[in-house]
Amino acid sequence: MNPATAESPAPLLELAGFGVAFRERTILSSIDLRIADRECVVLLGPAGTGKSTLLRTVAGHNSANPSMRTWGEARYQGRPLDAGERPLLVAQSARLMLSSVLENLVSGLPERAQLTPPQQREVAVRLLEAADLHDLVDRLDLQVADLPLGIQRHLAVARAAVSGPRLLFVDEPTAGLPPADAARLLAYLGALAHQRSLLVVLHNQLECRQLGGRAVLIAGGSVRETQPIPRFFDAPGSGLARDFVRSGSCDAPSPDARPEDLAPDALPPIPPPPAAQRYVSDAFGPRGFLWLRPGQLAGTPRPGVFFDTQIDLEALRRVGVTLLINLTEQPGDPALLAEHGIAEQNFPVRDMRAPDLELATAICRAIDAALARGQVVAAHCHAGLGRTGTLLAAWLIWHGQDALGALDAVRRIEQRWVQSREQADFLGTFADHLARRAVFPGRPDAKKPSAP
Repeated sequence: MNPATAESPAPLLELAGFGVAFRERTILSSIDLRIADRECVVLLGPAGTGKSTLLRTVAGHNSANPSMRTWGEARYQGRPLDAGERPLLVAQSARLMLSSVLENLVSGLPERAQLTPPQQREVAVRLLEAADLHDLVDRLDLQVADLPLGIQRHLAVARAAVSGPRLLFVDEPTAGLPPADAARLLAYLGALAHQRSLLVVLHNQLECRQLGGRAVLIAGGSVRETQPIPRFFDAPGSGLARDFVRSGSCDAPSPDARPEDLAPDALPPIPPPPAAQRYVSDAFGPRGFLWLRPGQLAGTPRPGVFFDTQIDLEALRRVGVTLLINLTEQPGDPALLAEHGIAEQNFPVRDMRAPDLELATAICRAIDAALARGQVVAAHCHAGLGRTGTLLAAWLIWHGQDALGALDAVRRIEQRWVQSREQADFLGTFADHLARRAVFPGRPDAKKPSAP
């Protein structure tokens, strides 16, 4: 067959008219993007234009947010995005990673169960050398949380690559790093691009040129220009791209902007498609409400933190919540809760702290009992972040998840769930506690505790 007439291979990721909104606000109106196998794409755009939202949504990190709506077509490896595997995201806030250098590297190995501890260490050394992290080879037992931010970011990318994703999303990996650390990380990303596809969010033009690949400019909720680097910077083809290359930003109105509110010489907004208007406000919970298990278990801020308590309780009732697990030291108003058909169980935990093992066990048992009764449970602290995320991760560990997997799972839903070093360390302690007893009470195949 003549190569010129041969069909081009199907893209690894294909988005067509893909949009994202949260409640009434449209972030991305209509994204058209194709990423081929082993292609490096650099995502560019003004601050707040939705680059991180695109990565988090396609990777599934926003899926539990009840206020999110998407439309258009999204296919990965030839299948609808919701039908199977998704790209893997390394978020910008890749810090406070749990456990040691060794554990972070080997936890994602598919063959870990077949490797002895010495073999795991040998594999970890090879992975560190391949990632240009030679200075960690002799420090496998060092806690990752004690490493400099640049090394944490670098290790986070290496850890993600170990699991073998065909497409890796990396969100602003060089933000806040010294130039030497940034250059080292970009060199590693460039090497990875020969093995898998990458979609990387960057801002610095010199860093974009170092990484290479293809530039995609997003502004005003849509893709405005795409062409190879460095041609994008040397000969931008549109006015928006020229503005971006000159200043690092460009002025494109948001999809929801009203033409009458814009300056006479402003570009007209690209309006969201009709699908973006399909919004039913009373289907959503209060601000900050996120499902861990849709329809069963969620995390939420304390009712009344962001809006009036009555409004928040009404929103909780709309999404079906019947039991609040209150982690603050201030109980809710029983009469007010009862008006909305909501009960409360109070398990006080100090702010930025973690429960002790006995309290965590009691909370997990209470949640399981409520779910068995058919109740819908929401846990809350004050802002619904640190203590709430720690408790939800502990519940996943209670159901057989390892500590690293539990932390990753809750962070995919809300990056700020689990906020302090003490909370992260507690998850490892809780997992070790259950493992020593050889009991994960919430797991269907759980062993019964042995008699003392």
